[in-house]
Amino acid sequence: MSKDRSYADDEVRAIIERALKEQPASGVSHDELLAIGAGVGLSREALESAARAVTDARLTETARAQIVSRKRRCVMAHAFVYFVVNGALFAINFLTTPGQWWVLFPVVAWGIGMILHAGFGLFSRASEWTLVQEKRRLRKAANAAAPRLAEPRAGVRVAASDARREDASADDADADVAGSERGRTRRQ
Repeated sequence: MSKDRSYADDEVRAIIERALKEQPASGVSHDELLAIGAGVGLSREALESAARAVTDARLTETARAQIVSRKRRCVMAHAFVYFVVNGALFAINFLTTPGQWWVLFPVVAWGIGMILHAGFGLFSRASEWTLVQEKRRLRKAANAAAPRLAEPRAGVRVAASDARREDASADDADADVAGSERGRTRRQ
């Protein structure tokens, strides 16, 4: 009966998307993706190209989000400094010369700069160069983090069965004995 059925491209996409949503959150490895593609008649090159395009699009969106976040933080930091400094200037003006409001000059001048910074910082698109630099930084951070995750760390044990624990404790005891014998040999 399954040989009699045929599906259109949009139905295949919908079926695969639904199956992936219902599957536990394990994801699909690259090799599994290639096997799925081979099963539905897609070439390896087409899948590789599509995977690179999707990965690059995801990286570009992440880079854009990082750039926008950094711009927002800079504008917020500028606004914080603006209000603190101008609040202090207002207090100085009020306490020293309450009849002359000289504080309005720096408030207005700096306020114009603040509005321009917020406008250009929050509503302008990221340049291509900035986007490339952020993508390079994200790739470098991802590559630097990957080896650290795989490195074994001294002193960290993963819970194992009792037999494994006994084997590990016996190995540790053997290592301690060997280490103390080396210490005695060096002292002599």
